Amino acid sequence: MSRPDLDRVTDLIHEVGAEVILPRFRNLSGSDIESKPSVGDPDDIVTIVDRMAEEWLTRELAKLAPGVPLVGEESAHARPELLRLVDEGEDPVWVLDPIDGTKNFARGDDAFGVMLAWVEGGRTTASWIVLPARAETVVAEAGAGAYRNGERLRVPDTPRAEPYQGVLYVSYMPEPIATVVAESARGRYAAVPLADCAAVEYTQIAAGTKDFAVYHRLYPWDHAPGALILSEAGGCVEHLDGTPYSPRARDTITVVAASRGISQDVRTWIGR
Repeated sequence: MSRPDLDRVTDLIHEVGAEVILPRFRNLSGSDIESKPSVGDPDDIVTIVDRMAEEWLTRELAKLAPGVPLVGEESAHARPELLRLVDEGEDPVWVLDPIDGTKNFARGDDAFGVMLAWVEGGRTTASWIVLPARAETVVAEAGAGAYRNGERLRVPDTPRAEPYQGVLYVSYMPEPIATVVAESARGRYAAVPLADCAAVEYTQIAAGTKDFAVYHRLYPWDHAPGALILSEAGGCVEHLDGTPYSPRARDTITVVAASRGISQDVRTWIGR
């Protein structure tokens, strides 16, 4: 199955943003929000809009790519076995986070986005991040670059002075890994606010407003789209041993960085 045209997919994401997501932004009732405890986040939530957006995109993407399955955050939460579609075989699969940064969305913060990736044989070949409330769209194709609102996106090549500005997502790490990561990085970087939204973290690092982020929990819908975008923009996403990020990776320390040099420095701190 050949991948659908990137622009047609982009149009669909814009439609779901305009028709499903933004009309309910800052317009949720208490009954629209439910608790959804997940591994590493017992306080996780889901909104009616997450489910509506996933259902809408599942239906519309099936028209563009008949027979290609979709692994969404909400469907995989209900049926974890769906992750095997990403982890096994060579056939293409859509990977979707209908609203990344749900907690932000639910409290009226505009730091949320739709994340989508086309994954084949464990390799992401196209991806999309759309931040509907910020009117920002980033699209990448493997080997063809990343584009933000139609303009080529490149990580600024201005040398970054230390200390690097970054974030550690230690609250999603199990012990003793969280303590090791926090203590090994202590005093080596300038902590900046967590976006609590991978869609925003990846786009900020690609834009040069942050230098790095460190993760451990690796759901593919949180990282496959952004990893391709950042890599195509000149950044770097690597596991602690230096191997490139894979959508098939789970629960391993991973550094998202504006450059390979920054990634190497951060991995050196943590790996000591």
